[in-house]
Amino acid sequence: MVKGFEYVEYNNVEDLKQLVKKINDSPEDLEKQGRKRGLAAILLEPLQGEGGIIPGQKDFFAAARQLCDDCGALLMCDEVQVGMGRSGRLWGYENLDIEPDVFTSAKALGGGLPIGALMARGEAADVFVPGTHASTYGGNPLACSAGLAVAQYMSDHDILTNVRERGDQLSEGLKKMAGKYPKVLADVRGWGLLKGIKINDDAGVTAGQLVGDAMAEGLLLVAAGPSVVRFVPPLIVTKEEVDRALAIFERAIQKH
Repeated sequence: MVKGFEYVEYNNVEDLKQLVKKINDSPEDLEKQGRKRGLAAILLEPLQGEGGIIPGQKDFFAAARQLCDDCGALLMCDEVQVGMGRSGRLWGYENLDIEPDVFTSAKALGGGLPIGALMARGEAADVFVPGTHASTYGGNPLACSAGLAVAQYMSDHDILTNVRERGDQLSEGLKKMAGKYPKVLADVRGWGLLKGIKINDDAGVTAGQLVGDAMAEGLLLVAAGPSVVRFVPPLIVTKEEVDRALAIFERAIQKH
């Protein structure tokens, strides 16, 4: 992260308000120079991925939006992991009843080809002009063609409906499994086809070990921290494939 960012506990409204108050309080030495300090922006993931598959809460994002409006700052969202339909909506922030000034996208945007994009609205859209931010590969025609093809396919095949339906199926299956193996599994969390299941601290097995066991059975998963197993299947995954994934994951749990 670039210099200047400070951090708060995710979904903690009071922590956020207190930090913004602190940032807006200019130190005495700056005031003597006729300068002041203030909030420039708040950057958030609509759902924390690497942080443990933690969805944002509407009151937290509403507070962030209001603080930015009050301070003349930008609300920015990182949609790299949760965007492009993975949450069941095209963009993750759409689940939170707010609209950011800026958001970023990548990964799924190109369907496997490297691409990244930054979207902005209002005054934020007037900051960059031609020549402001040069890039050797910026506007790469192959990557941009892939991005257009992905967007067209998602629109033509109603991919978001599949994401929501298969996401519900995955959640229900994982919740049943948590009820069956309460000593190992805890709560299920996430949106759409970005789901996580918490591994109990005293389970005697880590998320990484379960991921390894599942991989040995032919199922690719990934840990989100030491105690959450993350499920991020393709957005075109079928009902039968979700059932197979759940069966394989249960076999991995039974080893412990």
